[in-house]
Amino acid sequence: MKTYDAIIVGAGPSGATAALRLAQRGVRDVLFLDRDRYPRDKTCGSGLSPMAIALADELGYGQELRERSYPIHQLWLGTPGGRRILLRSNVETVVMLRKDYDFMLVERAKAAGAEFRDGTRVRELIERGGRTVGVRLESGDELFARYVFVAGGAHDKWTSDPRPKRSISTLMGWWEGFDVEPNTMEMIFDKNLSPLYGWLFPESNTRVNIGICIDGQDDDGAKSQRSVRPVFDQFLKDHYGARLAKATQVGRLKGHPIVYTTWISNTTAPGRITIGEAARVTHHVTGEGIYQAMQTGVFAADAVASILAGAREESAFKTYEWKLRARFVPGFVVGHALRGIMKTSLLDKLADAYQNDAVRALVTRTVGSAMAGKRISEVDQPGAPSSRPIAPSPAHSL
Repeated sequence: MKTYDAIIVGAGPSGATAALRLAQRGVRDVLFLDRDRYPRDKTCGSGLSPMAIALADELGYGQELRERSYPIHQLWLGTPGGRRILLRSNVETVVMLRKDYDFMLVERAKAAGAEFRDGTRVRELIERGGRTVGVRLESGDELFARYVFVAGGAHDKWTSDPRPKRSISTLMGWWEGFDVEPNTMEMIFDKNLSPLYGWLFPESNTRVNIGICIDGQDDDGAKSQRSVRPVFDQFLKDHYGARLAKATQVGRLKGHPIVYTTWISNTTAPGRITIGEAARVTHHVTGEGIYQAMQTGVFAADAVASILAGAREESAFKTYEWKLRARFVPGFVVGHALRGIMKTSLLDKLADAYQNDAVRALVTRTVGSAMAGKRISEVDQPGAPSSRPIAPSPAHSL
């Protein structure tokens, strides 16, 4: 019976990236699976951060990503007090539907030599002698591997982390015929969503995705009893009522949880490595998870490739987890500070002082860098909309 070098359960950004990276590292027998048929729809805001684009360049498909996505050049940031700040920077951000992006990643991994099976449900992991050795499918078939990657997202059943989950609740919708400010995304830290935010991501010059995210637990960790739909309806009315009146809703509203942590832990077990949101590696302020998923896939693939080349499993797995912590935990800690700031009037005060050059540069560097995941600075580009200060105005006029 064939034994794969790696079986990856889940073909989202973490799983497909891991498959691609393993193939690029010369690992030949790689199988990645997904229960859905591809291409498939995925509920997501579909924004790709500067760090995601940089990693796509590293993996060899950055140019294709740029050609197929909608570029973002500036951000309107709405404050809890109803003011707004225009941020422009020296980094790239794009929007690409997850249906298209995930399928592009899958096709890249297949072209690199990984085997893909969609419409394939995994019933359980196969354990022998305290070690994960394969997967058992719903069909009853058994597939064996030297290493199994757990990449099933927020609801994954096989995470090795026993800690209670903390989550963010989201709800979003799509509209066509919307009056879009070209190449401009909007993030509104509405006080009703505190300490989180609502967004508008343009997918084209006429189509937008609008959504909100709110905490799924209270301060004590108990599940929130707050209903997301009324909050979303009020958000739409307060900020986009006039513009939505001229647009047509596409499909129905959709939501999904975002699972997160601050201290990354329990990501490995003998023969098994957990990646992406299954490892709770998402940003708990912005809700970003695509870049984090991709990066965990790269780190995990590198760890397993090194083991297959002769490294000790225990050492390689420890290195994997510490790489995750070094890359993400500082940003997660900053995220806690941002959550606190969004509950105060500080962002409104910064908006009031935004016409001062020094304040504007400070806001761009600190707030922009925290949300983008890398250091950014303000820029002026010939022929582009001016990045000179915009007078603060009510958020509902966005």
